[in-house]
Amino acid sequence: MEGNRDSRVGQGTDSQFFALLRAGLWNEVPARDCFTSGTDWEALYRLAAAQTVVPLVTDGINRLPRELLPAEPERLDPFIGSLMSTAKRNRRLDAFIPKLFTEIGDIPAVLVKGQSLAVDYPDPERRQPGDIDLLVPPSSYEAAKAALLPKATEVEEEAAGILHQPLLFHSIEVEIHGSISTLLSRKLDRKLAALLEEQFDGPTHPEVALGEARVPVPEAGFNAVYIFVHFLKHYWSGGVGLRQVIDWIIFVSVHKRDIHPVLLEIQLKDLGLLDLWKVFTGFAQEYLGCPMEKLPLATAPDSRKNDRIWRYIRRRGNFGKNVDRTRGKESWLVRKVHSFWRLVLADRLRHFPVFPKESLRFLIGSFGYGLQRLAKGE
Repeated sequence: MEGNRDSRVGQGTDSQFFALLRAGLWNEVPARDCFTSGTDWEALYRLAAAQTVVPLVTDGINRLPRELLPAEPERLDPFIGSLMSTAKRNRRLDAFIPKLFTEIGDIPAVLVKGQSLAVDYPDPERRQPGDIDLLVPPSSYEAAKAALLPKATEVEEEAAGILHQPLLFHSIEVEIHGSISTLLSRKLDRKLAALLEEQFDGPTHPEVALGEARVPVPEAGFNAVYIFVHFLKHYWSGGVGLRQVIDWIIFVSVHKRDIHPVLLEIQLKDLGLLDLWKVFTGFAQEYLGCPMEKLPLATAPDSRKNDRIWRYIRRRGNFGKNVDRTRGKESWLVRKVHSFWRLVLADRLRHFPVFPKESLRFLIGSFGYGLQRLAKGE
């Protein structure tokens, strides 16, 4: 396993980045041989920031021997500043979330992603936070909106087709989700909708502690699939950051005993996602240093596929931030043709060497969804 951890993560900044990230994730001493040629601390910070994992990398830096640290301590100031601001933001979100559940009262809802996953990190304040996500059954979506919209300081544009309403409470963004649709495949989305309905059929949900309060979260088996599907959706539809992949790895490793492996395998097969799951368990082992025994349904790493996955993640950027989507004054039709080619078809072709069956499946699915939006003039 040790050979896998450091053998194929590139040279220079990339290898140092992954050595430090793994050290921060698993409380290890970073591999010294990655730092023999010096360190570009500014480039390292930019890469960690792009992947939204600066606090974890900073923890790795804190485990370096003194002789490998920069001679000018101020070069680490951006890392330390990010660590402090992340901890402060996490505490603010944790204090705000119980108030949301008070506002929605008896409306069935669970906290997903974000702060519900931070509690499983080695140090919850080290997860770089984003927004707050509430998941409700479709039948309760309008009621949840009615409860929270009057309290919001700003209401952003709703994606009504997928039951997604973003709200702002000053600097805190809250998203209400009444669907877990991927827009990758209609068959997949129908099956996910059925899983969502089942999730709210039971009388109670597990809870996590946020300060002195406790808030409901999904059942572990459902959550493992949901978190995986969420980062997969972004990976396929624009770009994903390593933080989202790490969220999934940490959750399934911490809750492995709560996730029934046979039921998980049946669900992933039914969703057509089992092969994808197994490939990403290999990526988790080779690039992020997660031991195989911590991952349900893990398979041995495929270095060729893992290298392609990392190159794609790095090139696209978190949520596709490295992609130029501007098209100037071109006509609406030309912009649509361009977006379909560059942002849909070209990406599916890039994924084909790693995920051939899934690339074809999601290409057909995205084409169908695209035609539907085109017919509506969206």
